[in-house]
Order: sequence, then C-alpha cells, then structure tokens
Amino acid sequence: MVEQDPSRVWQDREVKFDVSNNLLILRPGESEIDLVDKVEDTKGNNGDSGKLYITNLRLLWISSVRSRINLSIGYKCIVSINTRRTQSKLKGVVEAVNILTKHNKTQYEFIFTNLSAENFQLYSTILNVHRAYETSKIYREVKLRGALLENKQLKLLPQEQTYNTINGVWNLCNDQGTLGTLIITNVRFVWHSSINEAFNVSIPYLQLVSCPFLAIHCTG
Repeated sequence: MVEQDPSRVWQDREVKFDVSNNLLILRPGESEIDLVDKVEDTKGNNGDSGKLYITNLRLLWISSVRSRINLSIGYKCIVSINTRRTQSKLKGVVEAVNILTKHNKTQYEFIFTNLSAENFQLYSTILNVHRAYETSKIYREVKLRGALLENKQLKLLPQEQTYNTINGVWNLCNDQGTLGTLIITNVRFVWHSSINEAFNVSIPYLQLVSCPFLAIHCTG
C-alpha cells in the first residue's frame, strides 16, 4: 500500500474499506462528535456488530470482533441520507439508516442498524452533523469570485478574527497581474482586486501546500 502524505486531508473526501489502524486515528483538527456502540453494518457485514464514530469529517465503523474490518466514509462523498426497512440478522426487520455515497465515479451504499436504541436518533445525528459539514465548506475549501465583502469589509465567519490587512498586494495569476488587498485572518487569507471586489479568492490555511515569497500554491 502506498503511504499517504500525512499533511493531506483525505478523511472527508474518500470512502475506504478495511484500512490499517493508523488510518483510523483521528487526524489533527478532526474531533469525535458522537460514539454509538452496537451498530450493525447491515449492508456489508450483516450480523456483525461494531462501533460507529461520528466525527466532524467522516463516519468510522469498526467491527467489535475484528478491528481490521472497518469503514471510513468521508462526508464530501455522501449523496443522500435516508431511512429504509431492511432485514438485520441481529434485530430482524428494522428501520435502518441508509447512506448513498460516490467516490472516484463509483457509488457505494451503506446501511447501519442501531442494535441498542431507535434508529431515528442515529439517523438524526448523522444528518445534522453532515448538514453542519455542508454549510461550513468555506472554512475548508478555496472559493473564487464569491460574495466575500460587504461595504468594502470582509464578511467574517463565526469565530473568525482579522489579523492584518495589507494594501498593494499583486495577484500574479495572469500575465499582467492585478493590484488588490490581502486580508489575513485566523482561518484563511482573502485577496480582492482594488477596482473590482467581485474578483477575489478565499483560501483556508487547510488548503495551503506552500507559501514561498507570497507566491502561493494551494491544493485543488
């Protein structure tokens, strides 16, 4: 198996099966929101109970019998979250959580059954966490030509603070270059053109690969 760059954030962007234990460890910035014990992977391992970890980046299901049997489901891959009637070897006919995903042009379906409580609570928790992930993309992803400013001021995100504002910064993404303003916050840096505020970019620090001499290179 090819060793992955530990600085690359893949946890929310990929679906993985039966990964090694080191890939189950939460990465820096990843936090556990909930842990649900006695959850069956009804689609892939019917009859096998495990623990479902709900983090701010992904779902982690780990078999209680064999930890090498596991799932890592990144929220960016999730297409839909619903409930459906299904047959569980451990609980019979139940209303389970049905998750459809897509990764590398391949679709995957997952069905999770809460063996110790009502599945509606599990469904509600996963749905709410995924919704929070979807509505906070600007903290993680590069945004071009967005509605970033209001009355010539950066619209700050919740818990965002401005550290510095630097005028006269050139954006050299084209042959001529464009003069503008660079705003540095605790979450990201934002550049916008001096003559056209709609020509702008928001780059979270999470996306930075290198930043030599302000010649900024970021991940796609």
